[in-house]
Amino acid sequence: MFADGSGGPGLERRARAALSAAVAHAVASQRPDGSWSVPAGPRVLETAVAVLALRQAEGPGSVPAEALRWLAERAEVQQHHPAVAAADRWLLALALRPSRPPPLAEPPPDDPTLTRRHLLLHTVAVATGAPGADPGRLLETSVGALGPDRGAGLKGWQRTVLLAAELLAHHALGPPVPPQVRRALEAEQAGDGSFHTMALTTAVACLALACTAPGHPAVRAAAGQLRRSRDPRSGWGLGTFDVWDTALMVRCLRGRPEFDARALPAALSFLEHTQGPDGGWGSASPLVAGQGLASDNDTTGTVLLALAGSPQGSRVWPAARAYAATRQRPDGLWTTWQSSDDTPAQDVVAHLAAGIDAHRRRGDGSPDTAPARRWLVERHRADGRWQADWYGYPAYPAAEIAPLLGRESPELAREAARLAAAQRPDGGWPRLDGEDSASPAATALAVTALLHSLRPVPPGALVRALRFLVESRREEGDWPEPGPAMFGPRPFLSDVPAQNHALTCRGLAALVAATGPADPTDPFGPTGPAARR
Repeated sequence: MFADGSGGPGLERRARAALSAAVAHAVASQRPDGSWSVPAGPRVLETAVAVLALRQAEGPGSVPAEALRWLAERAEVQQHHPAVAAADRWLLALALRPSRPPPLAEPPPDDPTLTRRHLLLHTVAVATGAPGADPGRLLETSVGALGPDRGAGLKGWQRTVLLAAELLAHHALGPPVPPQVRRALEAEQAGDGSFHTMALTTAVACLALACTAPGHPAVRAAAGQLRRSRDPRSGWGLGTFDVWDTALMVRCLRGRPEFDARALPAALSFLEHTQGPDGGWGSASPLVAGQGLASDNDTTGTVLLALAGSPQGSRVWPAARAYAATRQRPDGLWTTWQSSDDTPAQDVVAHLAAGIDAHRRRGDGSPDTAPARRWLVERHRADGRWQADWYGYPAYPAAEIAPLLGRESPELAREAARLAAAQRPDGGWPRLDGEDSASPAATALAVTALLHSLRPVPPGALVRALRFLVESRREEGDWPEPGPAMFGPRPFLSDVPAQNHALTCRGLAALVAATGPADPTDPFGPTGPAARR
């Protein structure tokens, strides 16, 4: 029970049972190689573009009926952002009524993120001949974005989309299409047919190549990869990110006896062996698709946190330390990607700085993380709150940044006060600020942040949160979410089941620990029969 005796032994036992079932669910879903590799849920963006690509590459009859049925009957337009809602509606109409393509909306206001998303939509519009498409403008935009180095300093998937746009613009303006543009796009393709592991980039590249070089082996390979990567019951989603899912699962579930005994050793081994030649980690390994994704600083920091205190961590640290040192900017911060147009993100900086601190040894030449801590404090003072790049959950920034700054952080105390005031009457927290429906993962992140803070939390608030998590769990041991919450590509949201499960388990475990010492006769306690199975 909590310190004031609230909650009662019945809720406490149910909470331990829920946690045990959730851990068992996680253990059962681990792959033989030690990873978790759960595809993101289907959404309109990838499914519509993949349908258009397959239709162009192999003919109208080649489009999987299940994908069309999902788009027509079950797909939901994302409503959290007007530009995303407009894009989803346009893509749905384009994929379901190809003979009557709707006009492309005007470009959004001057916002770099929305401009990049509109370029992707403009590329699809040019490929399909939709009203409002302007191949001349698309050519100018794509060539300008690629720059004199032809995109060498950009993210691989960003370069792929720009090359596809340039290729389609040339094709629409009339032959000849410069062969060097097509060769550059083909060079982005991996051996399994994918383009940087993701369905969206693969579909856009397939669409461009199918329009300009029908029957080319690269088209057949991309179409084949799209078919293999589809959810058989629906369509396509963002992708599969086995390294990130595994690192997050380890971070959130390590310490639970069943997880440590049955899942942790293989997971740590997987993370050790997916370290890249540069010393970092990408979110998807070559085991998922092709050559995997290039190392990024967020995944590297999260893996370092997962490997902290382990023999595997000691072995990977020298190369990881060198990676972190070479990626640190002169101001002491880190961007997410190895990309010339990227800027530091608060959750990314916190992850890599905390990962470095978890491994550093006196005099080992580790990068200085003090500038990162100062910057995070300054950002909070300037904006009044922390902000994250990767998840829309309101408590995610505080839950991830707090461990780097420590429990005494006054910024964390202010975050805790804000979070405490946002709790709903049913005990949960919303998926996104301002929403009505409560989210298990958002609730778990909120209690993670609240319990890390030294600011007193009313026990009644914790009891309500615990009851919400216990009562919203499904019989299978996991939790349903009201909607997607991971950004990718921003501002589109993606549903990532393994990540949601890990984050929810961490919050529930923190609440169970806050109830006090386990009853040794409790079958769901850390030493009871449920934990020993």
